[in-house]
Amino acid sequence: MSSTTNIKFQYELEALLADNTAKQISAQDVRTIVTSNYQPVLIFAGRIYSDNNTSIGFDFMRTQYYNFNYFGSDSIMSPGGNNPWVIDNVGSGIANGVHQNVALVQNAWNSQNMAAIGGDSTNATFDITVTNGIVTGAILKQAGVGWIGKNTINTSTTEGQTGQLNINGNTSASLKFNGPLVKYYESGGVNGFDMSFNSVNQNHTILNTILSATANSVDNNNGVDITLATVPSDFKTPANNKLAIDHHDNGAYIQIWRVAQ
Repeated sequence: MSSTTNIKFQYELEALLADNTAKQISAQDVRTIVTSNYQPVLIFAGRIYSDNNTSIGFDFMRTQYYNFNYFGSDSIMSPGGNNPWVIDNVGSGIANGVHQNVALVQNAWNSQNMAAIGGDSTNATFDITVTNGIVTGAILKQAGVGWIGKNTINTSTTEGQTGQLNINGNTSASLKFNGPLVKYYESGGVNGFDMSFNSVNQNHTILNTILSATANSVDNNNGVDITLATVPSDFKTPANNKLAIDHHDNGAYIQIWRVAQ
C-alpha cells in the first residue's frame, strides 16, 4: 500500500534508498526523502479566544501557524475560493512587474485594539504580479502569525482580517484572511469550523488527522473536547473537514497534525 498524500510511510522512503554503488538514487528520490516525513506533520496551530475573556461578543481564532500544502489551494485572486488568503483590493498605480516577498501590513480586525487581543498580526509575505498598475497575481511565501479569519454565526458574518500590501511604498492593494479554518457555528463554548483542503493532500479525516487541545484558562476544570464532527451534535458522528471544539468558555490552544494514509 502506498500513501495517497505527500506524507510517506517509512517503508516507502526506505525503498528509495537503493544501493548507490549502482547509481540508483536519483535527484527526485532525494527530494522526496527530504520533503516527506513518515512522522506526524504539524499543519495548524492556533488559539481560540473565548468571548468571556474579551470585549468581543463571540469566540474567535488567531492562527499562529498553518502549512499551506494541506489547505485550500484556489487562486488568491478568486475572492470566493477556498484559499485561506484572498484578494480584497487590487490597488492602483502600482509599478508593473513581479514583486517578491512583499510584506502585508495588518489592518486592525473588527475595529479592535490588537494589543488587547494578543498583539499584532505579522510575517505574511507574498510574491505579487502587477499588470497595468493593479495586482493580477499573488503567491503565498510565508503564512504569517496571528491573523484572524472569517467568523459566521447563524446568519451574521464578521469578515476576516485584512492587510495592505506594501509594494515599493504603494499600499493601495490589500488581501483578506479567511483562514484555513472558518468558523460556522458557536453556542456557549462549542465552536464548529470548516477545514479547507486540496486535491493533493485530500480530506482531513479521523484516519489521517491527529487533534490536540489545551484550555486557555483555568476558570473551570472541564478541559477541552475536540474531534472531527459537525456541530451542533453529540460529537460522536465523524465528519471529514469539520472541526468541533468544546472549550467550555475557557478558550483553547489548538494543534492539528497529519499522518500518512
